[in-house]
Amino acid sequence: MDKGIQEAKKEVERDNFSDEIKLQLEEKGHLTSDIENAISTYSKKVKFNKRSFESKEVKRIFWKELFDRIGYGFSSQQFINILFFQTGASYFVIGAINGLRVILSVLITSFLGEYSKIRKISKRFIGTTGILFGLCFIFMAIARLFHSVPLFALALLIGSIGAVSYGDLYQSIFRNALKKERIHFLRNIAQYGLIITGISIIIASLLMDKFPATGTPVSLFGLEFRIFGYLIAFEIAAISFIVSGYVLSFIKEKQIKIIEKRSPLTQLKIQLESLKDSLPVFIKNKAIVVLVIASIITGFVQTLGNSYYGIYIYETFKYSYFGGFMNVGIVFLIAILTSFFAPFIVKQNSKEYGKFPMLVFGTLLMAIMPLTYYYNPNLVSISMGTLLGVIGAAITGVAHGLLTADLMSEKERKVYFSEYSFLIIIPYLIIMPIGAYAAQAYGLRTLFLLLGLILTLIVVPLYFLIIILHKKRKRFK
Repeated sequence: MDKGIQEAKKEVERDNFSDEIKLQLEEKGHLTSDIENAISTYSKKVKFNKRSFESKEVKRIFWKELFDRIGYGFSSQQFINILFFQTGASYFVIGAINGLRVILSVLITSFLGEYSKIRKISKRFIGTTGILFGLCFIFMAIARLFHSVPLFALALLIGSIGAVSYGDLYQSIFRNALKKERIHFLRNIAQYGLIITGISIIIASLLMDKFPATGTPVSLFGLEFRIFGYLIAFEIAAISFIVSGYVLSFIKEKQIKIIEKRSPLTQLKIQLESLKDSLPVFIKNKAIVVLVIASIITGFVQTLGNSYYGIYIYETFKYSYFGGFMNVGIVFLIAILTSFFAPFIVKQNSKEYGKFPMLVFGTLLMAIMPLTYYYNPNLVSISMGTLLGVIGAAITGVAHGLLTADLMSEKERKVYFSEYSFLIIIPYLIIMPIGAYAAQAYGLRTLFLLLGLILTLIVVPLYFLIIILHKKRKRFK
């Protein structure tokens, strides 16, 4: 009985009963059966309401995830690059803008991550960035229609900022909104989301091939007009992200205590000062310096390759196999489906072979992808090369994370992960335009050969150098 009384009192305190009832509970050493039954009934009702609330949250996040996946499928980055090229952008402009997009994404991600620790970012802001992200696709479609390269580039850059703000900040709400068991359920939804994205890519490919960029004339009610497949696809993407941003406004977020009020400019200044203070930590450990260099080069290869893979497939095979956009859709559908079993492969092999061998093996698999585009450019080989490249990227990512735990102390790891984003900015500003110029001057096939050679002849030896430096450092400790 005493235990029941104590639980009832806790329930009362937790759920804000009136002060009068609280006073009665404090004054009485026992509860009458009527009061006990009343509180028991109320407690059950509260628990039911909580379950009902969680069920609503699951439904809201489900619908948001659904619209997001549809949006990502209809606005695949490869489709964007192809349309950017068709708008009139040169290879150099495409590569440079994609490099700038990555730099902006890294900056925004780092800044928002740190800023959200000291000040709450509202759902309204996050939802607004989602709507902005959606509207950018309409502007891209308009830019394609009028062959305006500056407008397309501007919409692409603003869209990337909106995508990062929207995606990263939503993930924090996603983690805090529901209990762990519900999050596990929603992770399964995310897996099914890959299928939805894949289906959306195929539908978008069909639309853009059925109604090409020149426009398909259609007569309706005596009116003549043209239908553009890319315009329909990007409108679907825009509507999906706008609706998703709207649904987000109904998801309850965890209340985060404001630690300190700072302006965004002050926060940026603090981060730059922190980077300046942290640089000696990197320089002191040569293995970390080499790891940073290897990571920057790997990221550069991935960014530059992803800027042109879709364009190359489209231009090379647009009159063969499945047709223009459908060829691109099929290849990258395979890449998406690879995401289902890539984590399993990584998990099994990392236990069997260890971090360093997996890092080298993953990098070599990544190199197969661009080298396939150069040595054996047919759709089947490219599809298999893409599959291996995706698996390689997953292996490299996991092995890289495990390696940092081996190479660095806890303090060094904190510095590495918090400041790495800022460290890559200057190198990217230099090497991305160089890579884009190589694409413009020597063609895409030569560029793909260079990217594959960079991974095999530069990045892989850097990993072996890390092993040597790490063993040397352990020996002198």
